[in-house]
Amino acid sequence: MNTKKSSKKTIIIIVVLIVASAIAYFYYESSNTVTNSGLETTAETTDAQAAGARVLSLLNQIKSIKIDTTVFKDPSYLSLRDYSVEIPQDNVGRSNPFAPLPGTASATTTPGTTVTPRR
Repeated sequence: MNTKKSSKKTIIIIVVLIVASAIAYFYYESSNTVTNSGLETTAETTDAQAAGARVLSLLNQIKSIKIDTTVFKDPSYLSLRDYSVEIPQDNVGRSNPFAPLPGTASATTTPGTTVTPRR
């Protein structure tokens, strides 16, 4: 009888330890998740701020560009001629590439029938 009591007592202690361990584990994981999500939000905010600063920097660089237009008034530039050739528009291909070719027999099927390929 004494061994039954100690065996029951041991089982109860083991169950209580398992439950306590599970509660501690879930508590630790939930607090860790909250902390990590807060860090991710901070990291995302920092990345967004860095990207915004980069965009502003590039915009300021673009605004500060000065183009010298005197090149377009230079006589050597004005003496250039356009020798390009216009390429005529050609109709390429068929309007429906999947339509049967003219002069060839086409296989027609009725609903519920199958066509077996030639081998």
